[in-house]
Amino acid sequence: MFEGNCKGLIKLINNFSLLSYGRVYKPYDWYYNPLYVINRVYYIVSGTAYYKDTVQLKPGYVYVFRAAPDFRVCQDENDPVDHVFFDFHTYRGILEQDYIEIDVKSDIRLEGIVHAICEDFNSRMDNSDIAGKYLEIILYYLKDRLNSDSSYSDVTLEALKILHEADVSELSVNLLADLQGRNVNHIIRCFKKDIGITPHRYIAMLKTNMAIAYIDQGHSCSEVAEKLGFGSIAAFSYYFKHETGKNYMEYKQNVSNNKSEGSRFFDR
Repeated sequence: MFEGNCKGLIKLINNFSLLSYGRVYKPYDWYYNPLYVINRVYYIVSGTAYYKDTVQLKPGYVYVFRAAPDFRVCQDENDPVDHVFFDFHTYRGILEQDYIEIDVKSDIRLEGIVHAICEDFNSRMDNSDIAGKYLEIILYYLKDRLNSDSSYSDVTLEALKILHEADVSELSVNLLADLQGRNVNHIIRCFKKDIGITPHRYIAMLKTNMAIAYIDQGHSCSEVAEKLGFGSIAAFSYYFKHETGKNYMEYKQNVSNNKSEGSRFFDR
């Protein structure tokens, strides 16, 4: 079983960008998971898991979760989770509600592709192109259950597209205004109305996602700071502590400890 992070973090595929994927038993980051602004597809193979403490995630079901700041899952330590996952960004809304659940036995095509994914990921398949195709197929099979269009304004859609395609080290609200040729305050108003948070906050959360993915890949604090456009290690360290509640070394140690305590990964 493994966890893979796409090289360069973002793999752009038909309106979505794949951040990470894999099959993991007893996932360590279910205990500490600040990846707030990503959509998720989970397939629960076995184990006891809960969404927001009350909704049980059933083995044999696929779950699609929309990006939400209050996303939270947990597992029973006496019955750890084995699951396949895809974490991805999209600049279009995919669900009106928090999540949907699908019994794979209700769709023979979905059942077949999910079983193929389980086998490939269990054999440590290291190919983000294939992983991206798998996600694309799953989303295609579920297209009737997902939003075919979003209610976002053109201003917000264009801003989200820029945020997910521009160099993360250059992201700012001023960049959005320059590239869109629009007033900063107008962009902020439209974005907050559609997304529920300001573009400043969205950029901060996006950078947090990428910082964690880089750390999980083994990058040093200075490397992460440079990749994300921070002027110094101190500036990045302050930001990361503020966003996650842990400094770089605390998070790094948390990853190392949990990897040695039963979690199964593949780091690229």
